[in-house]
Formats: sequence, C-alpha cells, structure tokens
Amino acid sequence: MTTGRERYKKESKPKRKSIKFDLTKILVVLFFLSAIGYGVYTYVGFSKIKSVNPLRENNAEYYLLSSQKDALEKTLIVFEEKYNEKERIAMAYLYAENKEKGVSVLIYLPGWVEYSGLEKDFGSTLPISTFKYAGNFLQEGRGLEYALWQFEQVLGSNIDQYIWIGSDAFEIFKENLGESSGESIYGQYYSNGFQVNQEAFFLNSFVSKLGWINLLMSSSKFKDSEAMIYSSLPTLGNVILQLKQIHKGTISLRPYLIDFSSNAYLSQQESSSGVGISSYINTEAYDSIWRGFIDGMIDRDLEKERVRVEVYNGSGMSGYASQYARKIRNSGCEVVRYDNAPSEQEKTKFFVPKPDEFKNSLKVIFELFPGTYEIIEDRPSFMTTGDVVIILGKDIPTVYSF
Repeated sequence: MTTGRERYKKESKPKRKSIKFDLTKILVVLFFLSAIGYGVYTYVGFSKIKSVNPLRENNAEYYLLSSQKDALEKTLIVFEEKYNEKERIAMAYLYAENKEKGVSVLIYLPGWVEYSGLEKDFGSTLPISTFKYAGNFLQEGRGLEYALWQFEQVLGSNIDQYIWIGSDAFEIFKENLGESSGESIYGQYYSNGFQVNQEAFFLNSFVSKLGWINLLMSSSKFKDSEAMIYSSLPTLGNVILQLKQIHKGTISLRPYLIDFSSNAYLSQQESSSGVGISSYINTEAYDSIWRGFIDGMIDRDLEKERVRVEVYNGSGMSGYASQYARKIRNSGCEVVRYDNAPSEQEKTKFFVPKPDEFKNSLKVIFELFPGTYEIIEDRPSFMTTGDVVIILGKDIPTVYSF
C-alpha cells in the first residue's frame, strides 16, 4: 500500500524534456551564415582591388585631367584587346553629362578610324587603335598617358576622369559576363539611336552585364592575375559604380550619340601606304555638332558670363592659335577671333581688363594652359574687343609635350 509521502515523491519528481534537433533547419542556417560570410569576404576583397593611375607619374594628371568641380562631368572609357599577341585599343567612349540640367552626350570612337594630327612625329596618320603603342614608341612606359593626350586632341577638350580596361582585364570580364556586342535594342536609349551604327551600342551591352554577384565571384582573378584596370578612380569598385551611373544616365536622359564610325564624321582618302582607302576623322564636322550640345551643357555660372575670347599666336611656330581656339570653343567659351600676333613674344600673356566678371570662364580657360602665366588687367597695344585676349608666347610648346 502506497503511503501519502511516497505518492508525493512520485508526483513531484520532475519530468525530463526531450530536446529535438531539426537538422534541416540547422544546415539551412549554417548555409546562409557561410554564404553571408563568404559574401562579406569577397566584397572586402573586391573593394580593396586598386586601379592603377599612370598619370600620377610625371605629374601628367595635372596636365591632362580637369580639376574643375562643376556640374559638367566628362568620363573617357577605353577598351583594349589583344590582336596578334599585341595590345591595341578596340574602342573608346566619352560620356559628358550635366546632372543639374539633365542633359548628356555620348561619343563613340572605334579603333579603326585614323587621326591626321600626328604626321609631325610619325610621318603619317595613325589609327586610334595604335595610340598607346605610338606613345610607348616615343617614350617607353608612357603609352597610356600619350593615348589619353591624343584622345583630348581628337576631341578638342579635356576630360575629368578616365577608365581604361586593359586587354587581360577585358578577357576576365568576358569570361565571367559573356561576350558583349552592339544590339539594336539599345537604340531606344538615344535621341538619335536608330540613325547610328549598331556597333556603337557596345558600351550599353557591356555595362548591362556587370552584375555584382559575378564581379564578386571573379574578384580573385583580378587580384591574382596581371589584369589591369587603369583609372583616375581609386578602386575597381569605384570604376564599376561609375560605369553603372553612366548606364543609368543613358537610360534616363536619352543622350545624343556622336558616332565616329559614321561617314558624317569621316573623310575618305587614299591611305598613306598608297594601297586602299582610309577613313580619317573630320574634326570640323565633329566640332560643329559638339558645340551645339556643349553650349547647353556647360555650368550655369559659366553660361551667364558669356565670355568672348581672342587668341593670337606670338610663339613663332604655326598652328597654335587655331589649336587653342578650338579647345577653348569646345569647352563652352565663345572665341570671336584667332590669328597671328603682330610680333613674337617670349612668354604667354593673358589680357583680362575685368577679371572679376569672368571668374568661371577663366578657370575653364586656365585649365587648358596648365602652368603660370602673366595676367594683365588691361588690353594689349593693338586693337582687340574680346573680354579675354590671349597672346601665345615662345613658351607655349612647353605646356605639355612628349
């Protein structure tokens, strides 16, 4: 017979709870934690991949890149490829956008078109594809710098930043993203998209495939190989973000596309070798179109000043007045006259009777003349009417040269 005390002990004895493990849930949690950890690890690794900026050597960044911080931003994008085991420029783009005004222009430059501004150094015209090779020929190791300089000569204006995708890096992108090509579907992104050659849409196809997952997965290939991204932007992550911003701007703003593969911007002549016909860049045809857009894209403060500029060549060497007049006009300032100066002079001088009225214009102009020049708050001794009168001296060839 069970006593009350024994019955109490039995009833008060705690029951053991059985702990069940849901192995599936544990594995799912571990999988997600591992995926997040790997994602963080690859992202940190990706964000630390530095781009290389050769312009920092020889202080070339000061001469070639604009330091003017305004609403108009110009980015040069260059794609390099290997052909017969040698590197060459496949194509280049200049994207110019004024975010405040909501307007933009994209310029497409295929590697096969020729530029006729290099006869002095090489005795003939050169295709864009050989710009870097030509620079290395003149001074070993400065090929990329020389190529960027020549792109600015072709376009007649400076750039704010550049992205140069080397041939090995280009191959890694293609391995992970697949081949890109111009597709007619991208014509809708441009105000004149169905009037240009389909190959001009390559940039859209390329950037549309730049998915972050694929890029993160391929980060080790960029770190462990000789694949190089050259850029004024500090990291590969910054480069990708800029490309995506350009793509976003293209879709939302529907820019005008200046297509240098079109006959509208080319002149056909017999090639320098005497065999076949070559296509040369017609800078006058380009300038007339570009200037129609740059006038509406410049910074509002610059637009309000409506500066009038005159350029005179007193260097004793031909061609400088027209060269600098073109750059000034393509930068959004009006050039009312350029000619030879009445006499030669040793140093370049800027005559600006009212500098306080043209502060923004002078910043734009001075960037085309990196260096220290005498600024005179008066007019030159001969008759002029411009707000800014520039007399180029014998020192002008030393502004930047190879």
